[in-house]
Amino acid sequence: MDTNQPRNLLLSSLSQLIIEDVLAVAELVHFDMREDVIAPNVPIGFVDFIESGVLSLISVMADGSQIELALIGREGMAGLPLLLGVESVGQKLACQVDATVLRVKGQDFLDLVKRHPELGEICQRYAVAMFEQVAITIGCNRSHSIDKRYVRWLLLTHDRCDSDNFTATQGFLASMLGVSRTAVNIAAGALLKSKLISYVRGKVTILDRASLESASCECYSAMGKSFETLMNIASLSK
Repeated sequence: MDTNQPRNLLLSSLSQLIIEDVLAVAELVHFDMREDVIAPNVPIGFVDFIESGVLSLISVMADGSQIELALIGREGMAGLPLLLGVESVGQKLACQVDATVLRVKGQDFLDLVKRHPELGEICQRYAVAMFEQVAITIGCNRSHSIDKRYVRWLLLTHDRCDSDNFTATQGFLASMLGVSRTAVNIAAGALLKSKLISYVRGKVTILDRASLESASCECYSAMGKSFETLMNIASLSK
């Protein structure tokens, strides 16, 4: 495909030769909010390098309830199991904020990794960064209040958006954070009262980024520092 330089941080950190080889076999694909990118226990056929928007790695319980494990924006990729020789996983990946990705067929990606070891190396490092994010998220869900977890989620999503506005219904957030809708409403109400955000018909607007960072738990900054250390790439923090 013909396109400008990729916005994806993993690809843009590589040599121009590798970038051109990836773009030669990539297709630009759009995902709508709530659309599944990878379904649980279904063979993964593609690797996606996110160009814009936000994807959520979600654990689906036997009773149908869901909880978010990690967020992926243009700092990352989807389809990592293929790199590790795994065809499917039990979690699902869904679009949280309308997204565009550079999609590469699984076999084409594996051929690229053989041809360009640097591509495989940075993707492997990203796999560790993803593990770190999941580990921090699980610890945060266990240890911190819904207020701080809600703010962490807002900051991580804001980092991955090209705007101060994004869609996030209270019902969806309750599901992703594994808490009641009432708890999310209370947490959102406190931020509205403090004028850190506005919320109208499912649309969140970030009004005071600095104060939100002060209101978050340490997990938000820990994720950013972990990513920068592991990847040697600047994080998306605004």
